Amino acid sequence: MSKLVYISSIAAPHQIRLCEALNEYMDVTFLFYEYLDDERAEWWKIPLCKKCHFIDNLLFKRNGRYLTFDVVKKLEEINPDIVMVGGFSIPANYLAYRWAKKNNKKTLVFTELSRDKNGVLRPFNFTWKLQKFFYRDVDYILTAHLDATRQFRDDFKFGDKVITSRYATDLDGHLSHDYRTKKDAYTYLFPNRLVDIYNPLLAIDIFAELQSKYPGSKLLLNNEGELKDQCIAKIKLYGLEDEVEFLSEIKAWDDLPKVYERSDILIFPAKFSNGNFSINESMASGMGIVISTKINGHSNTLTHNKNCFIVEPNKESFIDAVEQYISNPELFKSHAEINKKMMDPLSVKGTAKFLYDSLKELRVVD
Repeated sequence: MSKLVYISSIAAPHQIRLCEALNEYMDVTFLFYEYLDDERAEWWKIPLCKKCHFIDNLLFKRNGRYLTFDVVKKLEEINPDIVMVGGFSIPANYLAYRWAKKNNKKTLVFTELSRDKNGVLRPFNFTWKLQKFFYRDVDYILTAHLDATRQFRDDFKFGDKVITSRYATDLDGHLSHDYRTKKDAYTYLFPNRLVDIYNPLLAIDIFAELQSKYPGSKLLLNNEGELKDQCIAKIKLYGLEDEVEFLSEIKAWDDLPKVYERSDILIFPAKFSNGNFSINESMASGMGIVISTKINGHSNTLTHNKNCFIVEPNKESFIDAVEQYISNPELFKSHAEINKKMMDPLSVKGTAKFLYDSLKELRVVD
């Protein structure tokens, strides 16, 4: 049985459960640099499985980049056949890659789109030419979605080494939710962190108009992010304190599906996103989906006017899209039938099988 080590930045619940599921197919160990980063709430913490471990003695940590020489020590102890690292720009990942090449191991890099802090896709600049040189002998690059495949295959010129893969999403608790039906007023969900690129202030503006037109409407808002105070001020300005609820009562990861079950329509007017678990979770739950054209990573699952609405991130466009569901409530079921069927294989277990089958087809594993 092939032995694989996957090195990932944080011990996200999806990764821990993916580790468990992958061990049904091969001998897999996940190594993490830390439990959570500064952007995650405490309720993201779930117990590690027996094949998940932390890498000790971090010498450096900044902006999601880590350096520790203990990554080599861990690899020496485990002696895997395959080393898979999450991301190109982490110095310790490169140490792991060099150890693997020196010891004739198979090497994989898992990556999403490369972008700057403003969400602009990076060109094939000097930095990426260096990265391509450093990782010139990598066996395969697995991307999180088709958009990233195009960037790494075509723009960054890694060519046929680039394979479209996917993140695991913990969807089992969402897929059992009922189809949404016609109501006098709906509950809207903005599940993402309250940060500028996700545009929560515009989400509140959108909801304020909806609530004025459809009294009884509710908005559920993420409770984390640097714009929370501004969100509170805007909610007070509109006089919506009783209609907007911050999701402060989530105490554990497994409470999350209940939030989606309470919600009817996702509104996500992001200025930029590389793709979000929250979209998959909303799809699996059967919610109506209204998202921004500035969101990447879902081109293979979402089609405007077929199973969602993808519109420009402005109030008028979002109102018009939401009112499609209000005026035509049968869209909830027709969209949800497509989305639930599409999300079912993207669950943790489905992704584990997909990843194993992909690696077997590539002859990376036995």
